[in-house]
Amino acid sequence: MQVSLETTDGLERKMTVEVPAEKVSSAIEEKLKNLSKQVKLSGFRPGKVPMNVVRQRFGKKVSQEVIADTMQMSYQEAIIQEKLRPASQPSIEPLNLEANEDLKYIATFEVYPEITLTDIDTLEVEVADVEIVESDVDDIVQKLLQQKMIWTEVDRKANTEDQVTINFVGKIDGEEFQGGSQENFTTILGSSNLLPEFEKQLEGVKKEDKKSFEVTFPKDYMQKDLAEKVATFEIEVLKVVEGELPELNEELIKEFGIEDGKEESFRKQIKDNMTLELEQRKKAYAKNSVMQSLFDANEVETPKALLQQEIHSLRQQMIDNMQLPEPPKSPEEMMPDNLFEDEAKKRISLGLLIGEIVNKNEIKLDQEKVTQQLQMIAAGYGQQDEVIQYYRNNREAMANIEMSVMEEQVVDYVLEAAKQTKKTFNFDEFVNK
Repeated sequence: MQVSLETTDGLERKMTVEVPAEKVSSAIEEKLKNLSKQVKLSGFRPGKVPMNVVRQRFGKKVSQEVIADTMQMSYQEAIIQEKLRPASQPSIEPLNLEANEDLKYIATFEVYPEITLTDIDTLEVEVADVEIVESDVDDIVQKLLQQKMIWTEVDRKANTEDQVTINFVGKIDGEEFQGGSQENFTTILGSSNLLPEFEKQLEGVKKEDKKSFEVTFPKDYMQKDLAEKVATFEIEVLKVVEGELPELNEELIKEFGIEDGKEESFRKQIKDNMTLELEQRKKAYAKNSVMQSLFDANEVETPKALLQQEIHSLRQQMIDNMQLPEPPKSPEEMMPDNLFEDEAKKRISLGLLIGEIVNKNEIKLDQEKVTQQLQMIAAGYGQQDEVIQYYRNNREAMANIEMSVMEEQVVDYVLEAAKQTKKTFNFDEFVNK
């Protein structure tokens, strides 16, 4: 087998493979012989069909199958021979598929880039320095009380923190647009859940009010087809509701799961939960800092095929998160590739960098951490043993857990070797903003 390799553009490779005719012919003959022992034809005993009859009846099909198999096997052999790491499926261009002649084809594909890692000990990684103080606990108590807010409908103009329920219809150039209309929509004034221009129009409205106004969608609006367009909205106010905070007493504290109903126990439980969340957030902050430092310090060429796959994945995630009543007809136009390209490149680069760190430093997967992660996931379900068994029997699901654990191990490795700098935050700023 003869192989010649050409670098065409960046990571793209064009590999010409030539397989001797004798090897292909021999494989065809071998397959026809095996077939003659199995085939059943009228007028012949099983296993006694003459080769010329078998060749006449099945020769073309067998030749096609053997040529396809030979191309697949020779491609894999050539990849190993040339020590290549393909990052995409090959595009095969046959040059000669004639019987009794050398099989020749061109395989075009991309390869993974060669990565030269910047020394880890030269990286600077930022970690968060955060403490929980009593005023932070007070803020959480207040938020929990707001969850138990007592709502009463009022016959007055809406103020900030009032709950307003409306029907609205939005149109652009006289035509309703996707997601621009809704009935019984409820929002709390001042919550910033709506575009500022829209929410401002709800200030001071009363029940049964009707009004029409224009809103200009911002330039960076998530739905690109609406960005910078002017929409006319017509709204009808169904009701205005006022909220009143309940008293923090023994009965209410028990509703939050504190059996003794004491405020001291309530606040301790809150602080314990805050501490747990804070540690998780600090860990995530450190991870993001590590990843950003790795990305900034190492230039990685991105295979085009991987980039397209990641862009498609990010676009689908956004569509799923939007929870649209029906899938968009043309998601590529609504959310073009350039919207996701930078994030996709970053994800691919970091995946390759993590793999290189693991290989270069011979980091082994910590099975104990895998088990801990699995148990933590299962703890959120009723039948924990069944969940664990499901993951153990599902290779793809386990691979995702193992990948997550390996990322954590790489982060720990980098944090230990890199230069750490602390940035101080207060709890609310760090956790909520």
